[in-house]
Amino acid sequence: MKIYNKKVFASGVFMAALGVLNLIADISGKKVDINGIILIAVLLFLGVGMIMRSLSQRLSKEDRVEEFDERNRLIELKSKSKAFRLTQAISFVLMLASLIMGKVSGYDGFTAMGVGLAFAVAISLFAELFTYLYYEARN
Repeated sequence: MKIYNKKVFASGVFMAALGVLNLIADISGKKVDINGIILIAVLLFLGVGMIMRSLSQRLSKEDRVEEFDERNRLIELKSKSKAFRLTQAISFVLMLASLIMGKVSGYDGFTAMGVGLAFAVAISLFAELFTYLYYEARN
């Protein structure tokens, strides 16, 4: 057997291992419920499916063509960009809310959360600036 898509194979092994570990944890803890069973079944099903897909030459070739399709790459870039901007906006709103709640209530925990979120917002803004400058210089 030859592995044609190593990344998908590794993901499949990881999912299957998570399913098996979850099964072992549920059995050893004697705490088996319907949610755990569904999670285990989904992890094992997806993991084995990904492993089988990575071992098939035809399916791996289809995956590779699909991955490098220009339309799919554009959609991925747009979605990542929008997700990054949403994360920045949500972090900024949470930072403001935490700082305001800390000021109003006098509880230092809210202020500390606000300062931590301020660092996260600053890092994301600097990362955006530096990547923009990097790609602007390359083109």
